[in-house]
Amino acid sequence: MIKISVIDADKARDAIERALQEFMTGEFVTVGIHEDAGQHESDDITNAQLGAIHEFGADIEHPGGTSYGFASKAAQDRNEVRFLKAGKGTVELGVTGPYTITIPARPWLNPGVQLGNAEYLSIIQKAVEKGKSLDTALNQVGLVAVGNVQKYMTELRTPPNAASTIKKKKSSNPLIDSGALRQSVTYKITPSKPTEGL
Repeated sequence: MIKISVIDADKARDAIERALQEFMTGEFVTVGIHEDAGQHESDDITNAQLGAIHEFGADIEHPGGTSYGFASKAAQDRNEVRFLKAGKGTVELGVTGPYTITIPARPWLNPGVQLGNAEYLSIIQKAVEKGKSLDTALNQVGLVAVGNVQKYMTELRTPPNAASTIKKKKSSNPLIDSGALRQSVTYKITPSKPTEGL
């Protein structure tokens, strides 16, 4: 709360209006994976694009042409059929035709940000009470929001990965493989309302 000694009602009202105007300058905190986060380390896709695929889900139309069969004699004995890299494996059983890969939606940004709604308001309220600048309050909100989103990404478990994905990644966390996507979550303070993003 703003603490004011009331000597004159007009002076008090003016002081409150000045304090509120400072916090209504039209600056915004954006949290997420911004376009300048660059390429994802393992794909020909940006981190922002990968984040959107996880947030909303996607259907990928695969053209086919991938070999499948037994990777080894032991795999053949277990009747364990897998996709094969070109020239690899002991027995090729065939080649896939065109098919659709469905990646389910795993919302992580909005739920992660929403974890801190009460805390963000508290940060702004304390900044007003202590006479701190808007920039200081927005930076603190941004840091806390990034931490909340990264925590949510780390704890997310549904929908689960396919068993084959868990085996390949050696992890059951749907959003984390190397950690590069989570590390690309940042915040920015912008002078105008964003026109893109979630």
